[in-house]
Amino acid sequence: MGKSETLKLLRNQSFPELAVAVRDSAEAVLGRWIAVVRETMPTADELTLNQLRDDLPYILNGIAHTMEAKGEGATEDLKAVSNAHGAVRYHQSYNVSEVLLEYSILRPILQEEVIKKLGRAMSMDEAIALNQGIDVSVRRSVMNFVNHLTREMQMNAEAQSKYLSFLSHDLRGGLNGVILMMEVLRRELSTEPRFAGSLEDLDLMRRAILDTVGTMDRFLHAERFRKGKVQVKPAMMDLKTVLGEIRGQLAYQAKDKGVEIEEEVPADLRIVSDRELLAMIFQNVMSNAIKYGKKGKVTVSARRQPNGVVRVSVCDQGPGIAKDKLSELFAPFTRGETHGQPGTGLGLSIARQAADLLGARLWAESVVGSGSTFHLELPAEAHAETLVNPA
Repeated sequence: MGKSETLKLLRNQSFPELAVAVRDSAEAVLGRWIAVVRETMPTADELTLNQLRDDLPYILNGIAHTMEAKGEGATEDLKAVSNAHGAVRYHQSYNVSEVLLEYSILRPILQEEVIKKLGRAMSMDEAIALNQGIDVSVRRSVMNFVNHLTREMQMNAEAQSKYLSFLSHDLRGGLNGVILMMEVLRRELSTEPRFAGSLEDLDLMRRAILDTVGTMDRFLHAERFRKGKVQVKPAMMDLKTVLGEIRGQLAYQAKDKGVEIEEEVPADLRIVSDRELLAMIFQNVMSNAIKYGKKGKVTVSARRQPNGVVRVSVCDQGPGIAKDKLSELFAPFTRGETHGQPGTGLGLSIARQAADLLGARLWAESVVGSGSTFHLELPAEAHAETLVNPA
């Protein structure tokens, strides 16, 4: 019997004897239910159990009313009570599985107690009707719970967007202004030997602010990807020039770490791609290579392969990444061995999303103790019309 047929059963046929049995068994059902919930849901506190005692009689009465009523309004009382139950569980910080668990506990207990009150086995129609009544309550409770959860997520997303907008337009701009002022001050003080200690303090402050700005940029990029607002704008460009610009942007970080960035990129290697997305990829991958590398060098190489694809590789001399961590490396907010380095775990996730938009492939190879190499393969014969936003 399908869902529509069982609903017709509830609407077109009443079960007064079954309704009486449901009401008469309410106290026994409540006692058994509470005992099982205490055992299977240890997180349920006394306040929650009190709410169970308050809610269950109404739910059982709604099921009983559904059993004895006819017509379109047969399940309305049960729906209203179940909606309220779902809302209560949301405000009590339940999760959906716990709401479903409540009903999975209720179903066999109610069936057993109703059979005791009837003094006989239920007919097929009675069993179907009773289970359908429980199903109506489950669906309504879960739907209302999920609706509340969805509204909360929407509100949180809106609040996050406003916060990130503040970071983008106000705080980030202010910090960039501070960095410029510090550079001016540093130049003025650099001619006075007595301010050598102050210059070191300024360098520490500059590094801290640059790290903060970099973190904000990663959050802003992640938000743009989440909203699907990243548009691909392909154009012909010189890859060596693009990589040189990124190298310049990371010069301070490399100097602080005692790392030299070496390039092995042909001067005539031109590609069609999106400059901004490539910058996101190389900034995050090269920054990671510098951050986790030891004093030595980070090598950036690029070659056009025999099949026409362009492969860019960033190789560091860091501690390497364990094989079982490589598959998780590009997931958001996931970090491998940090080796004491701060971070949000967003950089490589952003790089992967940017690569996907370009139709490129980004992956890592690593040997623990010997360093890591990140490869980016850009599609062969990439043309503007082939580089589109899949969203």
